[in-house]
Amino acid sequence: MLQCAKQTAPTGGPKDETPPKLRASFPKHKQVNFQGDRIELSFDEPIQLNNPREQIIITPSVGKDFEVTFNKNRVTIQLKQRLQANTTYTVNLREAVQDLTEKNPANEKIAFSTGTYLDSLKITGKIIDAISEIPPKSYTVALAEQSDTFNIFKHPASWITQTDKKGKFALENLKPGKYFLYAFNDKSKNMLVDSKSETYGFISTPLDLTKNLDSLVIRTFKADLTPLKLMTARQTFAYYNLRFSKSLQEFSLSAVDSSTQVYSILETDLTTLKIFNTFPSLDSIRVRVHAVDSMNFTVDTLLYVKFPKKDATKDKFTAGITYANANENNSILSAQLTFAKPIATFNPDSIYIEIDSLTQLPFATTDFSWNENKTRLTISKKIDLTRLFPKDTAAMKRPGIKENAGKEQIAKPTKPIPASPAITQMIARPKTFISVEGDSSGILNTPIKYITLESTAIVEAEVKTNSNFIVQLVTKTGKLVYEVRNQKKFAFENLPPETYQLRLIADLNNNGKWDPGNFSTKTEPEPIIYYHNPKGIKDISLKANWTLGPLLITY
Repeated sequence: MLQCAKQTAPTGGPKDETPPKLRASFPKHKQVNFQGDRIELSFDEPIQLNNPREQIIITPSVGKDFEVTFNKNRVTIQLKQRLQANTTYTVNLREAVQDLTEKNPANEKIAFSTGTYLDSLKITGKIIDAISEIPPKSYTVALAEQSDTFNIFKHPASWITQTDKKGKFALENLKPGKYFLYAFNDKSKNMLVDSKSETYGFISTPLDLTKNLDSLVIRTFKADLTPLKLMTARQTFAYYNLRFSKSLQEFSLSAVDSSTQVYSILETDLTTLKIFNTFPSLDSIRVRVHAVDSMNFTVDTLLYVKFPKKDATKDKFTAGITYANANENNSILSAQLTFAKPIATFNPDSIYIEIDSLTQLPFATTDFSWNENKTRLTISKKIDLTRLFPKDTAAMKRPGIKENAGKEQIAKPTKPIPASPAITQMIARPKTFISVEGDSSGILNTPIKYITLESTAIVEAEVKTNSNFIVQLVTKTGKLVYEVRNQKKFAFENLPPETYQLRLIADLNNNGKWDPGNFSTKTEPEPIIYYHNPKGIKDISLKANWTLGPLLITY
């Protein structure tokens, strides 16, 4: 008696899974010659509203220039602007109207016309992520009448809808005409595409709508079309930092005085270039800067780089061996070392393979290769594995081999060859590497992992296409493992047992990389086609000692 009455669900009984049903509407569904400014909807049970100004979509768009109220089982939409003459409108409630107990959404829709007839054409399709093929959820799909001046970043569309959980969409009650179709995740809720923060996609060719169009596919991508800018260039502690407005795809720095070497690294945020002070005797130095983003926007500029005379705190220098593997399949020892700062000098004679305390194998200078800014060293050496692992010579025979009168009879492998003992390792002595700031490395060592044929798998593939292409083998999470260009028959070998995916990039401009779409040039993203097995599954689960294929990809 001290509280107001509240509507609540009764206890007990089965769970309510039935959404509210539309019992009546004003105007009626498919009514013509409607001239009102108010829409009323009645349902078969008490309801509640869920963010109606965001969830209710009226097309052609009236923006958010309407108010929504409800009373028990009735919803009223009060329009604040006059509807266009001779136009078919649709009102899609989506999840705005829900029941009181389990919040089941009504998801009802009505159509009416302010003219003498109801437009009836329809466009259906789906959207997928251009790289992963996964259908994004709850994207806005928009349709605008074709115009040379229409811009998805500046102008809202007239017809909009939302995708379902499978990425499918339907735009209904459309009139004949030419349209531009696109989709985006409208994070800002302003019905405009923000290329800096939102993923979007479009069909570049105008749609000539004279009959129903179905099975359209919009591939969404992330592409920031704002110009690349150099935001700041200033000394920060012991370094000179260049901060850009966007992530960099590639860059180069060079001194105008060609006798001076400029060392730099791209920070993990991909927007900041750090320049090291390798010319302390100079007051300043003129540096040419060339930077490129993923959309091929460039910055080319010339600036003066100046460091303070007083000492400043420098970053810590770290170095490590990422991996060191000996592969039975090709008798190649491969290794990689990474460094927190560019390396100025290193002593190749101080890097070697230690088999035991008395046996060491050196590397040749041709075995080493550096990345452009000298922060990553790759080693590749052809080697006799029986020499590398002398104590494992007997174990290196295939499991299942039987000895009989001095002759080997090969049986089916039963288990992988065990890894080599930790005594066989790669070592870099202290002070092998000296950074551009004079830091010296400590001792680096790691056991060499012996990779056998029986412990790995092979994927063979074949491509049928007349276009330039790139084939990539990636993990299930999208990490690139291997790639080849314009090879129609090939094999990816030495693969650890894991789940992979095989995909083809149609390299339409033959630049050796995947290019996202560009609205300015009305260019869609380069197609990516995944291999699917006969059951439609793209995951490739590999086990040790397997050879799978040839897998066929056609484009």
